Amino acid sequence: MSFELLPNEILLDIFEYFNGIDLLRIFYGLNCRINMVLHERFPTCTVDLHLVSKRYFDILCRSHFPTMSKYISSFHLSDSEETPRQIELFLSSLSSFQELSQLKILSISYLRSHAILTQILQGCFQLSNLTQLTFSNCYLQDDCVDFQSIINQIWSLEKLTHCTLGIAVKRQCVFCTPTVISSTLKSLSFEKLLIELKQINQLFEFTPNLQRLSLSVLSFVDSQYQPAPLPTVTNLNIHSVVKCDASNMSRLLENLPNLQQLSIDLSCEIVNGNDLETIISNHLPKLETLRLKMKMVLSPQQDPVARFQTLFNSYRTAFWIDERRWFVRCLTSARRFYVYSISKIFEENIPLTFNSTDPHDDERDINYALMKISSYEMLSATMFSNAYFTKLKELHISLPIDERFWTATPNLNQLQTLKIMSHTHTFRSQVQALLKRTPNLYRLSICQQEPTILATSLFKYTNASIRELDLLDMSCCFDKQDCLKLSLSPLGEQCEKLSVLVADCQCIISLIENMSKLRVLNVRCRDEQFVHTEMNEDERTLWLKDHLPTGCVVIRNPKCTCNILIWI
Repeated sequence: MSFELLPNEILLDIFEYFNGIDLLRIFYGLNCRINMVLHERFPTCTVDLHLVSKRYFDILCRSHFPTMSKYISSFHLSDSEETPRQIELFLSSLSSFQELSQLKILSISYLRSHAILTQILQGCFQLSNLTQLTFSNCYLQDDCVDFQSIINQIWSLEKLTHCTLGIAVKRQCVFCTPTVISSTLKSLSFEKLLIELKQINQLFEFTPNLQRLSLSVLSFVDSQYQPAPLPTVTNLNIHSVVKCDASNMSRLLENLPNLQQLSIDLSCEIVNGNDLETIISNHLPKLETLRLKMKMVLSPQQDPVARFQTLFNSYRTAFWIDERRWFVRCLTSARRFYVYSISKIFEENIPLTFNSTDPHDDERDINYALMKISSYEMLSATMFSNAYFTKLKELHISLPIDERFWTATPNLNQLQTLKIMSHTHTFRSQVQALLKRTPNLYRLSICQQEPTILATSLFKYTNASIRELDLLDMSCCFDKQDCLKLSLSPLGEQCEKLSVLVADCQCIISLIENMSKLRVLNVRCRDEQFVHTEMNEDERTLWLKDHLPTGCVVIRNPKCTCNILIWI
């Protein structure tokens, strides 16, 4: 039986395994019946455009979106390195936000324009079903931003229940409290904004039904803060990348009588277990779940052994061990201290010491999601001589690779990002052996510090899953011949995103013409000088726009203006 003749029920089961973009790309247009089945599937899937090529983006806007837009319920747009200017281009193709009549979830990331943000917010008022709005990694670099107006517009969305505010504003890091009431907003998360303790009461005055809150408090010492009960809050996440006097957080927590879940994520300080025990026992009678992730760096004047023992013992009382059975791991690395809930993922380098309040815990059970390992670290971390790292997501490793590394990593199936430090042709066999053991590797970065010609091994490495190559940290510059070799190499033929240093603009043309899978190029020419972030019409970018296919987007990389981003 051919695919087109399969019953609708089986087609829907098959479509469950695909995201919205793949459904459109692979199945849309095969016949009218399959299109109708896709209409049934789309209200439950997300259309995420953050990894599409410019070619397919144009096809989607021109051919697919006019007929499918009214069925989309979840949509993600991004102006990241992968898809520069995507948000602006999509909005220009949209006649009205009413085309997205069924949209419930809208996610915007890496937006840098206040004008476009304003356009999006105005359009949101036409989305009668919108309940979730997310802004992540957005940075408004405009000189004049009316942040109060932005907040008030969001609070005025009639059906909005969930909002993530990951918006940083130039020369402004503190949240503007709303001056209009949202009776529907139940979940609020701050990503790039600090909130002052004195703003808490006003926030709840204008968000009276808020239940879930994730925030970063500027300081828990605030003489202008007047404590008041906040009975609606059941879930609170406190996170901070700066020192916020967290030992005084009782001033906030004592006002949350119905709190059920608490997460504390601090990058610069650790709350003593005795202090936290007092807060929970006296003020949080309904607390069921506690997650901790805290770290700090000791000053040279502090005794690390005594300080560590005091912290560790504060989490070994009967309250923690017997009554609540909330166990923590206490780790050290040089003068860095870490206190983690056992359920939390450890995301740092290999610690030097391991202690756990759970007598049955074992350092070999640590769930490493992100690990940067060098041969030196493997040799020096003697306490992990019998450990096995089977859940690595990211690995930074120096050549040559010590034999103990192979023993400690029997399984690299989850590895997605690999960075090879001090790459040389001499150890090419070790690199290839590593690549053979990483079936799900997506990103490969190579650093070569020796000022020599390009190692020919680079053009011979193989790994079927790699889609991104970062070669900007190689000391060598790719000339036109090198670019052709890279294009014809196994990794080059499958590469979708490439970061590289080239001799001139002709090399850029060569890469784009010969790398058929390439969708984004992050490139720097050898003689490149600093260019102001907002200048996307300099001589080099104008030349590229004239010599590349008309559909390509060419801009300066806002993170590093010496580089040029080309969305293909």
